[in-house]
This record gives sequence, structure tokens and C-alpha cells, in this order.
Amino acid sequence: MFYLILANLYLAVFFAFYWVALRNQTFFRWNRACLLGGLVLAFVLPALDISAWYAYPNAYPQYLIGNGEPVVVEAGAVDVSQPESLDWKKLLVAIYAIGCAISFLFFLLRMERTLHRLRTFRPGAAFSFFGAIRVDKNLVGYEQIEAHEKVHAKEWHSVDLIVMQLVKIVNWFNPIVYCYEHALRMQHEYIADGITADGDKLGYAELLVARAMGVEPVVLSHTFSNKRWLKRRVSMLLRDKSRTRSLLRYALLLPVIGILGVFSIACNQQQSNGRQPSLSVEPVADTVGGLVSVAENIKLFSEQIGKNVPYAQEAIRDKKQGALAFTFEKAENGHIEHIKFLNELWEGQQEQVLRVLQSKRVDSLAPIGKYLATIEFRLSGKGGMSDEMLPPPPPVPAEYTILSPIVIVGFPPKVTRRSEPKSTRAGQNAKQNEEAKTILKDAVSGNQVFQSVEVNPEPQGGMRAFMEYIAKNYDYPQEAIEAEINGKLLVSFIVEKDGSLTDIRLIEDLGYGTGDAALRVVRNGQKWSPGIQNGQPVRVAYTLPIRLNLQQ
Repeated sequence: MFYLILANLYLAVFFAFYWVALRNQTFFRWNRACLLGGLVLAFVLPALDISAWYAYPNAYPQYLIGNGEPVVVEAGAVDVSQPESLDWKKLLVAIYAIGCAISFLFFLLRMERTLHRLRTFRPGAAFSFFGAIRVDKNLVGYEQIEAHEKVHAKEWHSVDLIVMQLVKIVNWFNPIVYCYEHALRMQHEYIADGITADGDKLGYAELLVARAMGVEPVVLSHTFSNKRWLKRRVSMLLRDKSRTRSLLRYALLLPVIGILGVFSIACNQQQSNGRQPSLSVEPVADTVGGLVSVAENIKLFSEQIGKNVPYAQEAIRDKKQGALAFTFEKAENGHIEHIKFLNELWEGQQEQVLRVLQSKRVDSLAPIGKYLATIEFRLSGKGGMSDEMLPPPPPVPAEYTILSPIVIVGFPPKVTRRSEPKSTRAGQNAKQNEEAKTILKDAVSGNQVFQSVEVNPEPQGGMRAFMEYIAKNYDYPQEAIEAEINGKLLVSFIVEKDGSLTDIRLIEDLGYGTGDAALRVVRNGQKWSPGIQNGQPVRVAYTLPIRLNLQQ
């Protein structure tokens, strides 16, 4: 519906431009081209959308609460005994569909009448439809009239009329469409008049006036003369040719097209933001008792890559850090394939990643579908972990799901004065490695956001109490109940060092106010006890799945 509104708005803009700037110009073929081009652009520009060109992952990955078990919110269906409010949207759609059907029937009727007139001969006939020309040879000025109709056939003017009839079917409610058709027909007549009357404009004008009396028009054909158009046609026929510099008027159409294109992109971007396309993983099976989710497989898949992909010693020695992004696909009951690296790092690192991806263990854990993964190679130690946000991966098509970054930490060699037992150093390095792999960067503030910590954040009363709070206090929107909306919502947030919930975002939305209600209930929740790492409170990111279950 939004697309249709934009298309008709643009149609009005192009017609207004023609009416103000081009209507009185004698560049008739240019006018026809502008009218047809405006007609095409009016339906192309509203579809412009570049949001898929820059689909980047969120600033931090989302980790599902309770291993992906959703909060189940139930609501009763609408009581059919209660009077239902009138659904204006459905009513408008029904009226529009009926109007389209009626317009289509009128189109068929016009086609039938036109074909019937082509099959039968009537005294005084003078019209054409495509290559079929019907002119009564007894008419005065037969040669000029026939030449006029041949111009219509040669220029394929009937194609324009058919296109306009189809446009009228889907835009029957817009009066501008009928003005647009009239303007296009007039340009057809101006073109044919100008070519036919070349050398004797006054005599041709007299023929038009004489012929205009008592002519019955045929809807989809071109008639030689029409009373309604007579004054305008004679005026344009005798008009002096427009100056060549007037062609610059057509260049003014370019900024108009540019403005409409930018407006379309902005509108479609706003629509995309409202829909909040999902970057999260869909569940495999879903029940009230639990959730068997792809998220667990992705977690294991990422862990296997993190454990088996080595950080090149040469890169560690040269203190190199970076990110390697790649896409892959996996079909059901298939293997990882179509692996494509989107950027390059130091020599040999891609081969190491490719070897791990092709191993049986990683291949078996890889999720089904199309994914974009990023491996971040970072150095441990003071000043080693860069405070700058790594550049996002190159954009990929919207059908690719973006996985959370996999962090691999390298430990530069340290110069120590005292040697320690190998077993002690190995244990410390292993502990540091496990702790470092939990660290991610927050793109907004630069503060560290943790994936897992020694002491997890805890809602007051425990996680089960928090989920019960969501289920009891979620306000199921009446609009969603009436539309019988069921499905899953995803809300992400960060548990801050003081236990407050911040950066609350809607990752998946079902529309009809369901996402706004989810954001409200999370914002109104009480503080948590913060996560603890190395004896200090830290920030931890979570995602809360909410399952809406409308009881029938």
C-alpha cells in the first residue's frame, strides 16, 4: 500500500512538471518521451532500497538467556460475542480490489468495441489501431487523413494507449492518471499533425475543422479529428517552433528524479528500520517445555574454530592484529561449501582457517543456512587489546545471517627474570587464554562487554523469577490479539556494573506493537546483581527470547 501511494505521488509530480515546463513546447517527441519516462520512473523509484548494501552486525553479540528457552506470554483470543471495531485497512483494500476489477472489465469492453469497429465498415470512418487503418475513401482530404493515421501506426502510438489503460486499472482512483492519458494522446496528435501538415499548415487546419463535425470517437483508437481537441491542435499546428535553447527545460527533470530517488530511499530505509530485520538464529523446534535451538550448535561451532585456528607466530611476533571475515553455506544433510573470504590478513592465515572449516568436527557442528562469520585476532597484554573498533566486514546479501565475532587471543613472549616451572606457566597461560576469549568490545563506549564471567549477573529472585515477571507483566497489544499474532520476539540488553539494564534493543519484532511492549516490560524491570570477573563488576550482554502464544 505504501508503494502504491508513493507511485501515485510521483506520477503527480511528473505530470505537474510536464504541465508547467513542457506543455507549450513544440518538441512533441521529447514531450512524449518525458511522459512515458515519468510513467516508468513513477513505478521504479518507490522500489529503491539500499538497506541491504550495508547490513553490518550489531555492536556486540547477543547471548541467549537460559540457553535459548523463551519466556512464554499467553493471551486469550478476541471474544467473538463482543462488537468488533471496523477494520479500515481491510475495507480500503477491498474497495481498491473491487475498483481494479471494474477497471479491468471496462478495459476488456473497450478492446471488444475497438476490435468490432475494425471488423465493420462505417461511412465517414477515420481511425487507426496499431497497424490497422480504417479511412473512408469518400472523405474529403482522404490522402492527408490516411497519412495522418499512418504516422500513428509508424510511431507505435497504440502501445502507449494500451500501457495507459493498464496503469489506469491499478490506479483507477487517481484523477492524475486520466489527465496523464489525455496529455499523451495530445502529443500523439501533435506529432501526426506536424508530419502530415508539413508545407500546408493552413490547409490542414481547415481540414481538421471541417472533419471535426459529427465524428464518433473510438476509445482505444486514434481518430483523425476530435471536437474537444480541435482548438488545441490547430493552435499547436500554427504555433511557431520552440527555440532550441528551450530544450534545457528537459534537463530540469534530472534534479526532480534525483530528489524523488533520495526520498524513496529514505522512506524505504525508515520502513526497514521499523521492521527491524532479524540477525539472530531461528530455532529448529519450539515447545512450551523447552527450545531446541541452532544457537547451541553455533556456540560449539564457534568454540571449535576458536580452539583450532592458530594465531600465526610471525604475526604475534610482529604485533599484528586484525579481523578475517568469510561467508559459507551449508544445506540440510550437507557439508560446508562456498567458503568465500571477504578480506585478507597476513600470509597463511586464510589457509589455516580453511583447514579447520573443512575438518569433520567443525563441519558437523556448522549450522544449516547461509552465514557471515568474523574471526578477530587480538594480542593480550597491556596495550595489546586495541581500544579501536575493528572495521565491519564488507556488506553481504540480506539472506546471510551474521554470526557473533570469534575472538582468538595471542600472547606475545614475555621476558622474565626468574624461570618458573613449565607446568605453572602452562596453567597460567591456559587460564589467561580462557579469560581473554570472553572479552568483546562495545562499539559505543569502548567499555568491555563480557560473554561469560566467573559470576554471572542474576535478576532479583533468580532467572526463573525474571522470566515469570516478563510473562505476567507483558502487555499483549489489543491490535496484535485482533490480528492473531503469534511468534517470537528478541530483546537484547547489557547488564551494567551497577546491575541496571541499558542499551535495550529490539532484535526481532512481530509488529502490531508487540516489540514496543517488550521494550517497556524490560525497561521497567528491577536491577540485577552485576557480573563479576577477577573480583570486579563488569558489563555482560544478553538476549531475551519472548514467545507470544495467542490461545484460541
